[in-house]
This record gives sequence, structure tokens and C-alpha cells, in this order.
Amino acid sequence: MRRLAAASLLLLLGIAPAAAQPRAAACTAPPGPLQATICGDAALRAADARLRAAERAASAGTARPATLAIRAEGWQRRLEAGDTATTPRPLTRDELLDEYRERTSQLDDLVRQDRSIRRLEVQRCPDGRRDCPPNPVFARPAGLERNCLGAALRNCRVGAAGIVASEDRNTRILFQIQHGFTDSDGLRAGIVLMAETRGGWRLVGWSFEGVSFTPPRLVETDDGLMLHAEGRTGGSGNGNADLFYRQSPQGWVEVESESWWAALPGRLPAGLTIMQGVDYDLESLSARSPLWREEDGNCCPRGGQARLEFRVRERALILAAVTLDAVARAQQPSVDSCPAERATYRFTGEGEFTAELRREPPAASAESDLLLRLRSAATTRDYWFRFTQSQGYGTQYILPVAAPTPDGTRDLETEDDTLPLMAFHGVQQDLSVMETPPRSGQPAPRHLFLPGLGQALWYGQVPGTPTNTRESLRPGFWTLSACR
Repeated sequence: MRRLAAASLLLLLGIAPAAAQPRAAACTAPPGPLQATICGDAALRAADARLRAAERAASAGTARPATLAIRAEGWQRRLEAGDTATTPRPLTRDELLDEYRERTSQLDDLVRQDRSIRRLEVQRCPDGRRDCPPNPVFARPAGLERNCLGAALRNCRVGAAGIVASEDRNTRILFQIQHGFTDSDGLRAGIVLMAETRGGWRLVGWSFEGVSFTPPRLVETDDGLMLHAEGRTGGSGNGNADLFYRQSPQGWVEVESESWWAALPGRLPAGLTIMQGVDYDLESLSARSPLWREEDGNCCPRGGQARLEFRVRERALILAAVTLDAVARAQQPSVDSCPAERATYRFTGEGEFTAELRREPPAASAESDLLLRLRSAATTRDYWFRFTQSQGYGTQYILPVAAPTPDGTRDLETEDDTLPLMAFHGVQQDLSVMETPPRSGQPAPRHLFLPGLGQALWYGQVPGTPTNTRESLRPGFWTLSACR
């Protein structure tokens, strides 16, 4: 006998088939503590989808992919951290929607600016098609000294234009500096950079984020020929809007200069900070900046001077060393009485990490109500751990956990042979070892010692370590550097 279709069988049995339900839009929120919240709310889910579409559009046209990626990761971390101004708390639904709207609007503005500059590249291929290879060659723009390239700025005028060349004269960069304004940001300056190549010019990079730019420089460094355009943002912050590019066999590659700031607090003495942009020196791959004490205003830093040394790793400037002048060294405040839950540590060995002891209710474990957060400047990743202590002789360990949420912490699965590498030692100023893990309300250890953690990170034995690069952390002491 011929089989009946399922719907016909239901009708014969007197059961009406259920009406087809519309399929919910796929959730684009990345894994993390906010994923369930966003995916479970229609408005947030739609806002996240719009944001991801704007990110894809921005990535397709940007000349600063490394900076764009770093900013996207930073925005996601801030969103997940919530409101940290006073007592940390998750953002409300309306606050999340506002954050999404603002970020999406910024990306939309960026896409419009990028497309206005990319029009320089529009040309027909030799066979009449328009799908030419990427990064095409074009003729020198006419009226470069008089007419603004693109339409990113309103009431635009050309501030400067010309050519800079490398010392051997084999590389030439054409530039144009613009002045105008945007509806969203007010007064703005922009810069467009083009490299000479056989048959014409190619776009290298551009930005409209500053209020001032200076003509670019070409400098031969240990990492090859580099291009630097100095820029500054407006307001009392007077921050950096610099552009860096490095010449490679594949062409000019952007070098982002924002992620290194995450490593700075762990390299400065407690109570000192940098509140404005730094002055880069590409020839020595370094920068200088005054230092601000906690009581100093923006105008008047009185904490001495710092010299920052960098190296280039792939597509990023990495903070390699910080040297303080005599004034800064003399003003280092005492942090001996810092409560453990407010302690920040700088790493004294080879590695670009900072460490913090943090109290994230509810209590992390029976042995300690604190968590240890390590932040890698090289990969901009956070690693969270809780404390535990074995019975008997009482060896202390840190165990990997997911980023804390209001509901508490969740242990991450690790291999059995990883535990011996997770040994932890809190060390007092007299170099005696603390018998128990640190707890809130108690004085913070002067030093932390984690002898096996670097090996676990290097070989990817800590959950969350990146698969495309290795975290480098040689054995060494972490020293108390700030009391938050």
C-alpha cells in the first residue's frame, strides 16, 4: 500500500497540522557572557546583526585593517565588562542598544570615508571590465595642491601636498593633508598617502580622525622601510592619530599603534600615568611623554618623563621597555599597604603581560574570594584564574576559568598534566612565601611568582590561547606596581 504523506496522515487522524512558524533570524553575537542576552532579545539581536554587517563593510574597504580589528576587540571587551565607573555591573538592555547604535554609526561613517577615497581606484580593465585586480594603479590626481581627494570632509581645503622620498630615492610617497569638518565630529583634518609604482600611483592609507597632521616621513629601520604620518586628536586629551606603515614584499602593510597602551600600566610606577598622546620618533622606534600624577590636571604633568621603546611584531607596535627619568623614579609612591583586591602587577621578565587581583562576587573559591586576571599586550587577550590549595603541605595553584559573570565563575576544562604548571606563589617584601592565597581586605603580595605558566601558555595548554600565534612569557617575578 502506498505510504501517505505526513500531513495527509494527520488529517485522517483528525489532527490539524501546526502552522509553519517563521524562522528566527540567526544570531550573530560572538561567544561570551553576553551571547545569551543578545540572542534572546529581538532588538539586541537585530542591532548585533547590523553591527556585524557594518564591520564587514568596513573591513572590505579599510586601509587600516589591524587598527580596525584591535578596536573591534576592545569594544567587545568593554561591552562585556559593563559599567565599571563605580560598582561594576552589566549594562542594561537600553544601554546595550545605545552602545550598538553608536558603534554602528561610527563604522558607517568610516565606510563612507573609505569609499570616497577608493573612488581614486575606479578604472576600466584593459578588456573593458570593471572587476580589475585589487589595489590598482591610477594616474596622479589632478590639482592635488588645490582640490581635496574624496568627499570625507565638508568645506574641505588642502592644507599641504607634495612628495617625500626615501634616502636612496627609490621610494616616493605622494601625500595630501586636508582641513574641514564632519557633521558628527566637527572640525577635522585628514591625510591621504599614495606610493609611486610602475605606471602611476597606489593608495597606501588615509585617515580623517585627527585635527592636525604633518607631512609623512620615510625612515629605514631594523624592520625595513617604514612610513609615519604624525597626527593629533582634538580636545584636552590631545591624543595620537598617527599612521604607521611598513614596506613588505606584498606592498605597504599597516602597523597599528593602539594595542600597546594596554601594556603601559604594568610598566609604570603606581600613581603615574600618561594622559595625552606620545611623541613618536620613528628613527629610534621610541616615544617620549611626560607623566601625570593622580592629582595633576591635563595641563600640568609633574611626574617626570618616560621614554618608551617599541619593536614591530607582524602588524603591531609592541611596547618593549620603559625608561623613567630621575623625577619619575623619585616620585614612586609606596604601595605596601595596598589591599589585595586592588593590586596591579607589572612583569619584570620577558613578556608583555600585566596582572590584576580582582574581587568578582560571588566568591571565586573556598580558598580565596579573588580572581587573577592576566592581560596579554601581544594578543590583547585576557586570561582568568581562580585560586586553589592542595591538602597537606598546601601547594597553591591557579585554575583557568571563564570571564566572570554576575552568576559567578565557570571552570574551564584543562588536561591533567597542566595542573603542575599552574603553581602559584605569593611573595612578601622580605621574599617570604605566603602560606595561603591572597584574599580581599588583606595586604597584597609584593610579588607573584608563576614559574610554569609561561610553558602552559606557549604550548596552548591554557584555554583561550590563540591558535595562530604563541604567547611568550619567560619565568620571572610580577611586582606590585599600582593600587587601583
